[in-house]
Amino acid sequence: MNLTRYVVFVAMLMAMRMIARRGVEAAFLKVWIPFFLLMPFMFWVNIPGLPDPNFMQAAILPILFVLLRDKLSQMQFGRMEFLLLVYVVVRVVADYLGRGYSDAQNYAFYLLSSLIGCYLMGRYLIDSRRMDIETARTFVLMFLILFPIFLYEAKFWVSPIYKIFGPLFPNSFSSVSIRWGIARTAGTFEHPILACIMIIAVYRMHRWLSWQGVWEQTQTGWLGFLQKQSRRFPLAFKYQISAVLILMALMTISRGPWIGGFAGAILVAVGNAKNRKQWLIIVVVIFLVGGLAGQAALDAYITPKEGEVLSGEAQTMLYRKVMIDQYKGFLMEKLWTGWGLTTVPTIRGMESIDNAFFLMALQHGIFAPAVFVIIFLYAIISQVKFGLKAKASEPPIGFTFSGIYLMCFIAFSSVYMGAQTEPMLFLLLGWGESIKNRKPGADLLAGEAAAATLAAAPFRRVLY
Repeated sequence: MNLTRYVVFVAMLMAMRMIARRGVEAAFLKVWIPFFLLMPFMFWVNIPGLPDPNFMQAAILPILFVLLRDKLSQMQFGRMEFLLLVYVVVRVVADYLGRGYSDAQNYAFYLLSSLIGCYLMGRYLIDSRRMDIETARTFVLMFLILFPIFLYEAKFWVSPIYKIFGPLFPNSFSSVSIRWGIARTAGTFEHPILACIMIIAVYRMHRWLSWQGVWEQTQTGWLGFLQKQSRRFPLAFKYQISAVLILMALMTISRGPWIGGFAGAILVAVGNAKNRKQWLIIVVVIFLVGGLAGQAALDAYITPKEGEVLSGEAQTMLYRKVMIDQYKGFLMEKLWTGWGLTTVPTIRGMESIDNAFFLMALQHGIFAPAVFVIIFLYAIISQVKFGLKAKASEPPIGFTFSGIYLMCFIAFSSVYMGAQTEPMLFLLLGWGESIKNRKPGADLLAGEAAAATLAAAPFRRVLY
């Protein structure tokens, strides 16, 4: 029995101590987010007869306990909550039918702690403009901390996080993906595409902070230190942050999130246009035409002419198309209930099912991805409608969220939904619902208070 893996409960103890000393918001910002981003999800502990938590799940449990204790009476059950309930029930029931009670119990714990728990934090902890700013700043700070880790991985083909903590978790592993003779960086996110999804989501938060004028303010703590160091260079601090995040995204060499990132950026730009409704119609038409043209171009790209040998990139894209064709038989065999989370049959040479929606159908039947797509569509459309109501002079945060959701939707068609990406998405879903359901004027007052106190924002310690 390997006791070193019980180190994951350090995260729980730190969260409890932070809650006792500075409250649940501080525990979320200074303990949960750092553990969530810095510690790989494959660092977990097996407890006989109980669910198997990782660092993030250990940290979230005391936060959820306090959140439910203090805010249960304020919690509402709306359209998004209904969709999430259906999603969880469909996946847990299908997993029980496919794998049995014990495995379904562990999966239910994962869904409730990592997905619904993250949704509740986004919905009820990030409940003001001050928390919008503090949360986004914390995410940006953590990725600035991850930047040198990415550089190390690019040179030595292994993340230092795995080198330091990997020996404590004998079942963990770190793999490297090579493209064009270059190591694709994955950081603590298991796969380069998953890493790129996380980076682009945080980049969108950073751009919203820039439009709010946050980076012109004097920062404190680690951000303050980085801001002071940034004065050695000619670019403004906000542009330096942009350069770092863009470079990190490029280092993953991940086309799916890049395409999704461009599409999301176009949608976000609509929110900054003078005539939002007019530009929204134009962008929707561009997406429809571009999608059809892109599909035709992709088919031509991955279809070799007589005597032609496809490039490595074209072969990678062709793999996804052939993979779906090959696995359709398994899908039709258990169309409604799926095979179970980890018991999907595999085809030799095609073990990687690089499409989150198709993989979800194989695991838990077609109802699971159908509900998931509805959640995406509802989230994007409702955030766009919310953003259209913002003042003309205000960069609406609703378009920032809709852009992130759109990027994720596109990117997940090229990779499985794993590691931190799924909890991150559900945190953003809850956060998005929070901004839509605040009382009129509440964000304005909170924003004024945040601007007055930003210089004194508590960033003195991370991972307290």
